Amino acid sequence: MLTRAEKIELGLVALATAVLAWSAVHLPDTLELGSFLAVAALALLGQGLVRDLWLLTKQRKAGDTAHREEARCMCMESTVGLGGVLVGVLLTAFAVPVTVRMADWAWPLAGGLIWAAGFSIKDVVIQWSPWKVRRVKDHGSILVRWR
Repeated sequence: MLTRAEKIELGLVALATAVLAWSAVHLPDTLELGSFLAVAALALLGQGLVRDLWLLTKQRKAGDTAHREEARCMCMESTVGLGGVLVGVLLTAFAVPVTVRMADWAWPLAGGLIWAAGFSIKDVVIQWSPWKVRRVKDHGSILVRWR
């Protein structure tokens, strides 16, 4: 069952996709592959940033600032987003000549798919010691340790 916050997030994803569809005629017809990957990754990271800021505000209002767990892990959404930005920047820096054609309908499709993927992996963390991938609801309560 979806929480109220999750329903709101899905509504915002639908709204953002609709805005993207409405404004697609003003967006470029082609993008370099590096730019495409960087923009997609930034869209994913932006979604996570908005969600994390909302969760932090909610926790502070409730007076719940304590960390519930310490772990050597990173959020899957942040990992994929950061990796996408880095790959996109590298492809652009090395002037890889591959272009991606973007029809007007492709912009909202890509945005909707990216934001739906972000919603589906929002509670997944990658833990490296011991190695495992696990689901942790609102994992902002985890104090990340690198060693």
